[in-house]
Formats: sequence, structure tokens, C-alpha cells
Amino acid sequence: MKYRDLVQFEPIESVIQLKDANDLEKAFHLLETYVISERMAEQLNELIITQLQFAKAADNKGLLIVGNYGTGKSHLMSVISTIAEREGASEHINNPSVAEKAKEIEGKFKVIRLEIGSVGTSLRDILCTSIEDGLSKMNIDFKFPPFDQITNNKEALEEMMGLFNERYPDHGLLVVVDELLDYLRGRREQELTLDLGFLREVGEICSKTRFRFIAGIQEMLFDNPRFSYVAEPLRRVKERFEQVRIIREDIAHVVSQRLLKKTDEQKALIREHLSKFTKLYHRLSEDMESFVNLFPIHPSYLTAFEKVNNIEKRVALKTISIEMNKIINEEVSDGAPGLVSYDSYWKFIEEDPSYKAIPEVAEVLDKAKILKDRVQNAYAKRLYKPMALRIVDALSLYRLSTADIYDNVGLTAEELRDDLFLNLPGSNDMLLEEDDPADFLKGTIDVATKEIQKTVSFQYLSTNESNGQYYLDLKKDIDIESLISQRAETIEEDKLDRYYFNILKQAITLDDNTYVTGYKIWRHDLPWDKHRVTRQGYLFFGAPNERSTAQPERDFYIYMLRPYLKTPFKAEQKPDEVFFEFNRSDERFDQLLKLYAAADDLRIDATSTTKNLYTRKLESYFKEINKWLNENFVHTFEITYKGKKGTVLEFGMFLPQNATIQEIINSVAEGLLTDWFEQKYEDYPSFSQIQGAYLSKSNLQGYVSEALNYLIGKETKMGSAILNGLVLLDNANKVTTKNSGYAKWILDLLEAKGNGQVVNYNEIIETVTIRGTEDLTYTKQFKLEPELLIVLLATMVSTGDIEVTIDNKTYNATSLQEYIQLPLSKLTHFSHVKKPTDLPLKELSAILDLFGVSLPNFEDKALSQAIVTMTEKANERINETLHVIQIVKKGFPMWEGMLLSNIEIQESVKTLEAFKEFCEGVKRFNTPAKMRNLKYDLGTIEAQENALQKLTYFTNLHHVIEECMKVANYIQLAQSTMGIQTNWSHRAAEALDELSFVLKKQENHLEALQNVIALKQEYIQIYIEHHDQSRLNATENNLKKTLLTSNELKTLKQLSNYISILPSEQIQNWEKSLTDLKECYAVTAETLEHTPLCNSCKYRMSEVSGNEKAELKKLEEQLPKIYESWIDTLLTSLNDPSVKENIELLQNEQKALVKQFMDSKELSLPLDIRLAQAINDLLKGFNKVEISLEDLENMMANGNPLSVDEVRKRFDELLRRTVGTSNTNQVRIMLKK
Repeated sequence: MKYRDLVQFEPIESVIQLKDANDLEKAFHLLETYVISERMAEQLNELIITQLQFAKAADNKGLLIVGNYGTGKSHLMSVISTIAEREGASEHINNPSVAEKAKEIEGKFKVIRLEIGSVGTSLRDILCTSIEDGLSKMNIDFKFPPFDQITNNKEALEEMMGLFNERYPDHGLLVVVDELLDYLRGRREQELTLDLGFLREVGEICSKTRFRFIAGIQEMLFDNPRFSYVAEPLRRVKERFEQVRIIREDIAHVVSQRLLKKTDEQKALIREHLSKFTKLYHRLSEDMESFVNLFPIHPSYLTAFEKVNNIEKRVALKTISIEMNKIINEEVSDGAPGLVSYDSYWKFIEEDPSYKAIPEVAEVLDKAKILKDRVQNAYAKRLYKPMALRIVDALSLYRLSTADIYDNVGLTAEELRDDLFLNLPGSNDMLLEEDDPADFLKGTIDVATKEIQKTVSFQYLSTNESNGQYYLDLKKDIDIESLISQRAETIEEDKLDRYYFNILKQAITLDDNTYVTGYKIWRHDLPWDKHRVTRQGYLFFGAPNERSTAQPERDFYIYMLRPYLKTPFKAEQKPDEVFFEFNRSDERFDQLLKLYAAADDLRIDATSTTKNLYTRKLESYFKEINKWLNENFVHTFEITYKGKKGTVLEFGMFLPQNATIQEIINSVAEGLLTDWFEQKYEDYPSFSQIQGAYLSKSNLQGYVSEALNYLIGKETKMGSAILNGLVLLDNANKVTTKNSGYAKWILDLLEAKGNGQVVNYNEIIETVTIRGTEDLTYTKQFKLEPELLIVLLATMVSTGDIEVTIDNKTYNATSLQEYIQLPLSKLTHFSHVKKPTDLPLKELSAILDLFGVSLPNFEDKALSQAIVTMTEKANERINETLHVIQIVKKGFPMWEGMLLSNIEIQESVKTLEAFKEFCEGVKRFNTPAKMRNLKYDLGTIEAQENALQKLTYFTNLHHVIEECMKVANYIQLAQSTMGIQTNWSHRAAEALDELSFVLKKQENHLEALQNVIALKQEYIQIYIEHHDQSRLNATENNLKKTLLTSNELKTLKQLSNYISILPSEQIQNWEKSLTDLKECYAVTAETLEHTPLCNSCKYRMSEVSGNEKAELKKLEEQLPKIYESWIDTLLTSLNDPSVKENIELLQNEQKALVKQFMDSKELSLPLDIRLAQAINDLLKGFNKVEISLEDLENMMANGNPLSVDEVRKRFDELLRRTVGTSNTNQVRIMLKK
């Protein structure tokens, strides 16, 4: 097939001028041809039309339409202005929602259109002159005052609109300007400042009058670095304008719906073609429909097009039209996807000499030319050369898409593969035989790119080792690798240790501030993952005998030993010491470290022009070393702990995925020291809800503050994490102390003291000092930090368990707010705690918890509000319970009977009715005063939790059953479609039984439901496979059409009509078999999500159906056989002696046709009907009749005169007598001599 067979190509080559819309016919044509994407429809409806309308009061602003050259910017502005100007314009819009919305502004504006050229006139003069001219054509005489005779422009604009409204009271005035940005770029700073000031006034007048303003610009105006020198005026303009961008998605929609529009059949053919390559290109399999819609343009073409810098006049749609014209009549290769990608756009840049005037583009062009010339003339792998040239083109274009053309960013082999659909000629079948064809192709691209680097001696093309990206390196014209390699040979071992530690310092992200000056020792927080907290210790580069004494003592010491000049020391096997030592088992690391050291040495001495080159290499080596350390740490670092030595794997440790060096060291050390921490901090709380961080000294106060605020209703995840760790929250995240061993410790201390006694500060807190100075404080049991103790005590205050005295003032539940607002320094230095000494706080808290009411504190206002809320909640529960009771009474009907038995229904209804009565009782205690007489004890209240759980369960179950029924109904319909006795149907029945079982057992149904959903997905795949086997696809249907219209079939049918000896039923049966083959290519996984049958052909797997594809193949093979068989039959018959002698009896024309056929043994197509008639006559046989001269003389009365009628009569009589009753068609009369 050719490209023209797969797309309805409509080139866009003309450039639309804004003023084209002044002509009515052209304006409506522009409306009809404007393709509106979903996103642009949203922009038109919700922004553009809303800003233009004046029927509703709004803060209207000016509009800026942003789009590069050739993206449809002028077309869009023509569309908008035509809608605003012309009655009936909405009838020509091809998007229903936009057409409806457009009626809000349709025909309600007078429009003035202008394009700004390369002029030095001020923006004010240009616009004012154009408006004056436009108004004059509307019979409005208005002149703006001179620039130097007014204080502002808004008054003049308002005066102008006043005159306009007198003439056109029902209309607004719309001014549309194109090419504004080009004009503004050419203005000097002072001029531009005045222009922007006027533009701001134009925007402001839009909100006060019916004046509206639209301007077209090539790129975003605000936040544009080109105009940074007028940032403040721009900021003020921005406040009065909205920007509407034409983006890649809009262009892609135009390409797919206009330039490259396709029928469903064409899409099916393209999809079938591209499906052959899904194993080679990941993006193709992930987003097939985008590739089908844009075929043969690769989606990345538009992405790259949008990103290219410095190339302004890119005219996207016109460029794509040119690309298509090049290939439209070419064949689509079976061995390649046949897509055009952005590497081909580089040729447009190469061929346009104007781009060489742009310094950045010129530099890339020069280096790309060098690369391409070297590849053309010296590339060693000739098979890879076409691929290599495309890679150079792609990298050249990508170089122009980066913010800085010298950045070391580019494209990976995987991106080159998927963005360009690279392949080697004729290699498709070979590639598909690989286990991972895409990965093998990626490796091939790596080989081709590295060969380019070798060909150019590693100049101008570099690799970013950290991410595998290849990029044009425009400054790489010095072979610094050789210089670095030479210096690396002379690096000493003591210097290697220094650089090794420097690498480690950066890898571990240590700063320059060591704990002890002159020593490589740092304070270090080590995560204790099981408890989600950190412990404090030290990290040192060197051996124990090389460091100073670290005071004060902390929880651990980590040593990173020298790998080159080793220092002997005595190992004391302490439980708080961990040693890391690089074993130098891989020479690659040594080589990289030497290169790193050499690059740094050379960088120090380098000139300013080459210093950056060494810096880049230094960064590259560091990234490679860091990557090497990450990948090889577990194999090449030996860890020593308490005398035992081994690698990470030998210690049996598991590391976080993609861990950094610091995370590896921390993870290893933490794994070894965990038992030591557990021993030292027995029963320390675990803060498992803290994710992505650890509780540490630096963030402890923040977490504690959040926890204290949680107690007064300001619930946050941070606060919840602390309370949960101290076991001060229940499963519903409600504050409680009844499950906390830490709270029990305080309560036990109080119980031991007896009634009325207190527990003092020093009975709870232990203080550690160093040389008489306080160093650490923690609780005597559990070794909690004082801040965590404060959370514990505050929680116990909030629940009414204790009271706390600070500075001779006692705080209880009713003064909780005041208590937690104290500074932490005061809270941690309490005097004592004691038991509380009015409201039944425990019972009240339990009821509030039951109804999910938050009580921040027990102050009067908060308490009264909480009780009111509780009453409302109780009333809600009553209504909810009544509703659920009605549902429960029906037993939850499912696909195989009721979910609940009669007994379960009765028991559940009884429980729910009892809960309803409890809620009705609680409603009576609706004030704090009444609450003091609460009749329910703690046990009764807590017993309601079971009923509430049932209520919640049945409410959720109702929704679950509805969800399950949808899938179950689909599965049951699918079973009938596939056939009840199939393996899938048996498994589906079992899955539905399992789902029903878990629902009845009140177990988690998600896994069972997922199994049913998985079977649904399996059914969809099976259905599509069977459907595709039983239906012809688009390609096969084309073959069917070709066979039905073939010359061979036409000839056979004609022969069967004329020649009776041929088996006409044979070709009739063949044609019927072919005609009966069904085609359908409408089914997709998406359509089968909603119904188990194809909406188009209603195919059912349970029906007996042959393999249509195999049948088509068989019929295709039969046709030439039938044709040849009939030819043989005719030739054999004509060569029969009895038939052959009759050939002479044919007319000369017929005789020639028959002889030609017998000689050539082929029929000329299309069939000559005279030949068929002649053969038919021959095969039926001729009756030869002879008439003598004597018979003719007698007929002519032996010379006597005869009239014409007498001659005619006598001749007819002779024929009757001679021929008799024979078939005249079979009679041939000859003269007997």
C-alpha cells in the first residue's frame, strides 16, 4: 500500500491573513475549516467567549493569543472575530458545544482588524489611527487627542466608546491585532515602556466598557526573559490580560482531523501495520491510538517542534504538509513502521540559509556538518550508517531545544529508538527473534552512536555517564581524556586516600563543619527504622586511634577506614562501633578514582577557557564513581562488627531500592546496631506512621506541637504519628489512654502513691550531666525524651486521667487549651502530676468517640458545642439506622439468592433497633447540665460499638453488592456468549461462587472481586482473539473485495454463462463462500468493557463459526486453480478432432480468436465475448449442408426470368428443403463443387 491509501491528505500550505476574515465568504470558510480540539473548545467556551461577552457583569480583560508561526494563531483570531462580527456564524462551527456557547457573542460586535508591520510608529498611534479609520467606515467621526496633550488614554477611549454606543447601542467594539510581539521586540526600552503602558490602559478599558481587544503573539509575553528589562510594566499589563496558548495537543488534533484524516478502515489498516512493531518500540505499544491518528507523523515530531528554540518561523502545519508531499505516493514498507520523526526537520534547518544569522543555530549547524561529513566518509560500520546519520540529525535538533546549547543533556538510546523508530534495513525478522527485541535494538543504537564517537575521535559528541544521554558537545574540541589518563598514572596512594574520603564526604552529603576541628569526624543521626526515630552518634574517616575523644558519649560510632595507606589499630569489639573498609577488589574503582584525582589536579592548573572542560569531566567521574559505589557497595565493602567481618550480603542485610551511599551506610549500620539500640532503649515507642522521614532532634519539637494541637481538634498526620507511637489513639484515630503502656506507667506511679498523693518531676525524669552541666534528660522508664513525655501527660490531661501542676498552677481537662499553649520549656519542667478531683469525663468522652465528635477541650463553650453536635449525630444515626433496617429486611439479593439467612436478618434487625433506641436515649442529654446525670455507664456505651460496626458494615455492603452485581451480570452474559461448558465459564462460575462465599462470611471481598474482574479481562482478550479469527480485518477485507472484482472471476462467470460444458456451480459456490465471509474490525477492549458482545457484528463464541482467515486464504488459492482448470478443459475440448474440424466452419473473426486462444493457451483479459460464443458453438457441434450448382440453377428456373419476390420465395424453399428441422445456429452451408 502507498501512503495515499492510508490517509485522506489535505495539505495546509497557504498562510492565513487576519484580514481575510473581512470577506464574508472567506470568513465562513475559515470557520468551517477550523478544527477544534477538546482543549481548545474548553479555552473558547470558558475563557475567550466569557471574556468577550458583555451581557453579564464580569471583570473583562484583554486577550493574547499565543502560538508559533504556522500553528493556526491567525486562523483562531479570524474565527473568534468572525463569530463576534457575523450573525449566523455559529452554524458554520464544527464543534457543537462551541457553536452553542458562541451564540452569546454572535454578531454582537463591530470588528476592526489590523496587522502591525516593521514600523517605528508608537503602539498608541498605530492602534488609534486604525480605530479612527475603522470608526470612519462605520460613519463615526472621532479623533484621539495628540499624545502630548492628555494625562491618560483611558478617558479618550471611554469618550470614543461613548460615541460608538450612541451609534451602535447593542454592539461592542472588538479590535484584533496580529504580529504584536514582532513589533514590541523592535522597540527601545523607553518606547517599549510607553507601549506597555498604553497596552495596560487598553486592557483596563475592557472591564469598564464594551471595548474588547485581542492580539496575536508568537510566544508568551509575560515572564519572557527577552523583556526582563521592563518587568514592572509587564507585570502591570499581565493583571489586565489573559493568555490563550495554542499547544502541541491542539496542533496534533488539527493534524489528525484535517491534514491526515482517516476512515475507520484506514485506521484499522494502519493499526495492523504498526502492530508488527510493538515489540520493538515501547511507546508504540503504550499509545497505539496516538500513532494511528497522526500516522505517518511520529507524535515526537510535534513535541520536538514545540521545544525548538531560536527557530521562530517553524510553521508546523505547513512543514508537515511538505513532509507528506514527499512521501504520499511512496509505498509503506513492510519492514519498518514508516513514520516521519523530528530528525527529518533538521534538513529544513540545514537548507534555510537565514538560520546561519542566528549565532546559536549557526554553531550547531557547523558542528553537525562536521559530524555528518565524518560519518559519510569515515564511518566503519556501513550497515549502521543510515541510522548514524539520523541520530546526528536528531541530536542536532535536540541541541536547539535545550535552554543552553552547551548543557550536557541529550537523548538516551531508548529515547532515540522510541522517538525516531530507528531500525536497521532488513533486520526486522531477526530482531523479533530476540528474547527482548526492544532492548536488543537499544543496544544496536548504542553501538551505532559509540561508533560515531570513535569516527570523530570523541569530538563534539559526548555521553552523560550518569544517565546514558548522548548530546552534541559543541565545545569539545580538546582531547582532555588523554591528558587526564596520563596524569592518573602518577597519583600517589596518600592522595588517593584523600580523594577517596572527599568522594565519600560528597556521597554521604557531609558538610565542611566537622565536630572537632582538624579531624574528619561528624555528628551523625542514624535512623532506627523499626521505631522510625534517629539515634545520635559519630561518623569518622579513619581508624579509632586517629580521632580525638568524642564527648559527650552517644549511641554509636561509625568508622570509614583508609583503603590505600592503612592505619593499624586494636579492635575492641564494642557493641556500639561499626567499621567500613573498601577491599579494592575491583580495579575499575581504582582507575576511576585516579582519573577523578587527575582531573581535579589538572583543573586547578587549567586556563579559564579549559577549566570548565575539566570541571565537567570531574563531575562525570564523580557521578560514575558514585554510581559504581551504589551498585557495588554490597560486594566490595567489608563491614566489621564485634569481631565479625563480611560484606552486606554475607551479613544477610537488605538495602532500600535505589539507595544512596548515605542510605547504604545508614541501613547497614542500623541493621547491625538495632539489637544494641533495643537493649539500651528497652520498650521505646515505635512511630510507624512517620513515613519518608524519621523523628529526630531537629524535628521533634514540630511533631510534638502538632501532637498537642491534635488534642484540641487540629488533627494532622504529624500529630497522629506521635500519638499513635505512644499508643494514645484507637483504631479510629480517637484519643484514648486505655491501651497505652506508657500512660499505665504514670497511672501506676499514682496508684502506688495512694489517694491524694502526687508524683514529682524527679520521680519521672532522670538528668545526665557532664562536668556539672546538664547534657541529657529522659524518663526513668522507657528513656523517653521530655518532649514525648509532655505529649503523654497532655493526653492524659485531655482524657481526664490526671492533672498537671506547673509554677503552682494546676491544669486539668477543662483548662487543656491553656495548658498546651504554654512554651515547651515550661511544659517540660512541670512540678508534679496527680489524679483529677465533676463531669463523668470518661463516659462523656466514650459517647463523643462513639458518634465521632471531636472535643478539643472541656471548656464550657467547646463542651456545649460538642454535645449539640453529638445530638445531631445521634439523630443522623437514627435516620441512617432506619434506612439500613429496611435494606437488611430484604436480605441483600445477589446473583444466586439472598446474602443473609432469615435468622441473620432477624438478629441484625434486632441489634440495629436496639442501637436506634440508645441513640434516642442519648439525645435527651443535650446540655452540659443534663450530661451530669448521664444514665449510661462505660460498659453500656462501649457495647454500642458492635451495633455501630454492623450499621457501617451493612451500609458499605449495600454499595459492595451493587458493585459486584455489575461485574457478575457481565460475567453471566459472557458465559452464555462463550458457552457454559468452556474452561473459562467453569472458572468464572467458581469465581462468582467464591465472591458470594466471602460476602456471606463477611470477609474481605476485594481479592475475590479482583479475580472476577481479572476473568472479565481474560474474557475480553479471548473474545477479541476469537472475533479476529472469525472475522476478516481491514486488510483481509480489501483482499476479499479484490478477489470479488478480479478479472479472473469476471471471466469465469462469463464463461459459465456461455459455455454449458463448464461446471458453473463450482464458481457459483466459490463466489458464495467468499461473499459469506464476514468482516468486522470495530471491536476493541474498550468497547467490550461495557458489553460482552461486539456492538457491530454481535459475534458469539458459542455459535459454530469457521476460521474466516483460513477460509479466505483457501479461496484465494482456489481461484487461480479453478481458472487454470477451466482453461485446460476448453483447450482439451477444442483439440478434440471432431471439434477441431469444425473450426473452419466459423466466421473469419471467430476463427482467428479461437486459433489465437489455442496457440497461446491463455485467455486475454477481459474476456472477448465473441470468443466465448465461438467456443460454445464449436463444442455443441456443426451440421454441414452442401448445395450444388445444379440446385442453384433449378432454383433460378434454369435461366427463365423471375421477379424479386419469386426469387426470394424459391430461395427460402431451397433452404427449408436443404436444412430441414436442424438448429440453424449449428448449420453451416457450403457450395458443392
